[in-house]
Order: sequence, then structure tokens, then C-alpha cells
Amino acid sequence: MTRIPINDENDAEAQDSGDAQVSRAGEDGAKQAPRAGEGKGSELENLRAERDSLYERLARVSAEFKNSQRRMQADLDQRLQYANSSLIKALLPVIDNFERALAVDPEKSDPRTLLKGMQIVHDQWMAVLKQQQVEELAPQPGTPFDPAQHEALMQQDATYPVPTVTQLLQKGYAMHGRTLRPAQVAVSKSS
Repeated sequence: MTRIPINDENDAEAQDSGDAQVSRAGEDGAKQAPRAGEGKGSELENLRAERDSLYERLARVSAEFKNSQRRMQADLDQRLQYANSSLIKALLPVIDNFERALAVDPEKSDPRTLLKGMQIVHDQWMAVLKQQQVEELAPQPGTPFDPAQHEALMQQDATYPVPTVTQLLQKGYAMHGRTLRPAQVAVSKSS
């Protein structure tokens, strides 16, 4: 088995030295050509050393790859864990206002003032949702029924074609065009 040269310069030098040995042996007659099998031991040792070196490199690269995978997985887990932190931070002032409203003594306050305060907190809540690209799904009566955005809870007799929303029972919400919760509606039924 012969070794495949990696470096062409080394191969050329080895060939030149081999040619020199043969020519010297032919010139003196005293020196003989190397016997078969004499150079094979060192060649075998070189191949084993090269193999061991390649195995070590492979082991190092494999370990680096596994460590890289672990780091990426830990980073992904951390991103998922804190993905909603901006939403939570945006909602904290709304919670503060709810707590202020709950701290008001009901005997000392006017119901209209409480209702007005609740409306302000609701508007603040909806503004935060809008900042997060959350939109309401509130179909009006006469809107065509869309099963991707609406959930039909009941059917009603109506003059609308089938299926059409006849009544909104509960608003739905979507984020970036994807339905988070479908709007619950009543739909027209065939007569």
C-alpha cells in the first residue's frame, strides 16, 4: 500500500532522493538498493500518526459543534422565556391604573367618575394592544362569515344570505394577521 502524497513538493523530493540512491548504487556497485519491506515500517508509523492526528482534529471539531449547539439551544430557550417582556413592560402602567382605581373608596366617589376612570384604563389597554399589532375582530351584522376569524355559536333566522354574521357575541383578536381568538358570532341560517 503506498501513501498518497498531500504535498507535491515532498513527493518530488522523495522521488529525487530515491533516484539518487538507485544511481549511486549503480555507480559504486558496493551499495545495494533498499530491500523490500525496509521502508514500510516508518511509512506505517507515519500513516498511524497522521490517522491519530486526524482523529484528534475530528474529536475537537465534534466537541466544538456540540458546544455550539448547546449554546444556541440555551440562547433560543432564553429568547423564548423573555419573548413577551416588551408586552409585559407595556402593560405595567395599565395594571398600575387598575390598582389605583381599585384603591378608591367607593363611598366617597361618584359612579360616573369610576366609570370614566375605567374607560380611560380600557382605552390605555387597547392602545398597548395596538402598539403590539393586536387588532380587534368585531364583525358587524351583515358581514360574511369567515371561519378563520369567526366562531359560530348559534344560528338565527335573518334576511341575510347564508352564512352571514347576524350578531356579535364576543370580540376576537388577531396579531399580525393571525387569529389569536376568533370572534364569537351568531350566523344566519337557511329558512
